[in-house]
Amino acid sequence: MRQIINSGGGQAATAACALARLGHRVSYAGAVGDDQAGRLAEPRMARFGVDTDGLVVKPGVQSQEAFILVEQEGGERTIIWTRDDACTLEPGDLDRARLASCRLLHLDGHFMGASLEAARIARAAGAVVTLDAEKVRDGTAELVGLCHVVMGERDFAQRLTGKHDPLEALSAMAAMGPLWAGRTVGAQGAQMLVQGELVSHPGYAVQAKDTTGAGDVFHAGMAHAILEGQGPRQALATACALAAISVTAMGGRTALPTRRELDAFISDRRA
Repeated sequence: MRQIINSGGGQAATAACALARLGHRVSYAGAVGDDQAGRLAEPRMARFGVDTDGLVVKPGVQSQEAFILVEQEGGERTIIWTRDDACTLEPGDLDRARLASCRLLHLDGHFMGASLEAARIARAAGAVVTLDAEKVRDGTAELVGLCHVVMGERDFAQRLTGKHDPLEALSAMAAMGPLWAGRTVGAQGAQMLVQGELVSHPGYAVQAKDTTGAGDVFHAGMAHAILEGQGPRQALATACALAAISVTAMGGRTALPTRRELDAFISDRRA
C-alpha cells in the first residue's frame, strides 16, 4: 500500500462538487448519520461551494462509507462499502420550494421515494431532470420515465429492459420517456440514442491514476453541457473530457477542473 486518501464520495455528491467547481450554483440533498463520516460530509462539499442545506442528519444512524483499492497501473479500483438502511432520504425531507426553482435536477436513484418525488416536482416546474442510472430497483422504470436524460453504466439499459443487444436496450429505454438515453463504456467513452440516432464519443486518452468517481464526474459534465445549451454530440465530448481530467490524480475529487481548465483540455485536443 503506497498511499491512503480520506475524502468524500457518492454519485450525486461528487457530481455536485464537480459542477460547483465549474462555477455553477449547486444545492445538494442527501442523508448522513451523526457519526464521524456524517460530520465530514458537509465541509467536504462546502469547500467546493456546494450549498448543503438539503443534507439531512439522521440521529443514531451510520453513514455510508467505502474502502476503495486502486491498482497502481491504470487506476482501476475495487470498492468495498457499507450503509445503514436507516440512512435514507425520505420524501418528507425534501425542500420542495428549492426543487421547484432549480434549472436542472440530477439524481442517482439511491433513495427511490425521494427521487421520484423530487423528479415530479422539478419536472412540473420546467426543470431538466437527469439520472445517473446504475442499479435496477422497484421504481426505477418509473423514475426513468420522469427523466429527460438517462445515462446508465455499461449494461444498465439491458438489465432494465431485458434486451440483450445494447442498441435495442437503449431504444427500449428511450421509449420509456427520456429524450437522451445512453450508457457509459469506461475508457471507450459513451454513446447515446437521440431521436433514433446513435451519438457516440470515444474516451480521451490520459494517464489514469485513479478512476474513482469518474462516472460521477461524467454526469456532472453532462449537466454542465445541458446548462450551457450544448447539443448531444458536444455534451458527450464535454462529459468525457471532464471524466478524463478527473482520473489524473488520486482521489475522486482531487482533479476536478475549473471551467477554464476544462475548456483548455478540450481545445488542446481539437488542435
